[in-house]
Amino acid sequence: MYLAYSITLILLTLILMLLWKEEKAFRKNLTYGLASKYWALRERRRYVRFDDEVKIRYNLVRNSRNSLLSKTSNISKKGLCLITYEKFKKKTYLDLELDVPGFSKPVKLVGQVAWLKELKNRDAADRRLFYVGIRFSKIKPECEAILLTHLNKLK
Repeated sequence: MYLAYSITLILLTLILMLLWKEEKAFRKNLTYGLASKYWALRERRRYVRFDDEVKIRYNLVRNSRNSLLSKTSNISKKGLCLITYEKFKKKTYLDLELDVPGFSKPVKLVGQVAWLKELKNRDAADRRLFYVGIRFSKIKPECEAILLTHLNKLK
């Protein structure tokens, strides 16, 4: 009786070892799709971006008089993409006020320009348009809670 159990245990162990070896060989030769051969850039975003147009008022931090209106192209927990007529320099700080749908209080924060890209298309008045990537640098907890609530609704 014990001999039958021992032989069965040995056979099962051998089968398990063979399957494990075959699985290792399979994973080693596994290709990850054609895109991995041609994609040389690394994704740097840590948070999911949502395509959402939110009305926004912005101005330079030291210039509180001239508040300009625009809209976002996309938004995430730690940043947004703003559409502007102005060409900002990297690391420029902007005061931002987002009119989040469903909330009466605007979300006020300070953001820093991370990147800038000029669009090929112009607006109806033939003015240049820019995408401006903004990284949030200063945001109050209650404003962050409003923003996160809105982003959770977008999921």
